[in-house]
Amino acid sequence: MKTKRILQQRICIVMALLFLIPLLGFSQKKRLKPPKRVSKIESVDQFVENSFDLYHKVFVYDSLTTVGVEVPAEIEDTLIERAERDVDSLWQILPTILDDMTSGNANIMKKGKATINLNKSKKALKYCMQTVKMYFKGEEEESVDDNKN
Repeated sequence: MKTKRILQQRICIVMALLFLIPLLGFSQKKRLKPPKRVSKIESVDQFVENSFDLYHKVFVYDSLTTVGVEVPAEIEDTLIERAERDVDSLWQILPTILDDMTSGNANIMKKGKATINLNKSKKALKYCMQTVKMYFKGEEEESVDDNKN
């Protein structure tokens, strides 16, 4: 009886592994989600919203190119223009964020939520920077290496 139970348990574990391993190979990169709660500091909330708008555009473009879908030039140009607008809006909001976070007008709880939201947007912007560098700088490095050989 005991050996039969142990054998059944091992068979179940092996079958579970056989079904789960292929799923791990086809999993997509985990997409960052914007914060669920707003911090009630207007400049911070606007910065986080613009950061995740930019992140969404870069992530969709990256997903399409990794799958092998060729993005038409017109769509690529509009994506780049919108991304530039998002980056410009981030630069315009940044001084206001510094003032709002360093002033004593908001309470500690609002500033804590704002800090958490800013950290999430920092991760999104870091992904955007790495992806853009890979597409623009990485392709150049490959072509330089090809010319050397």
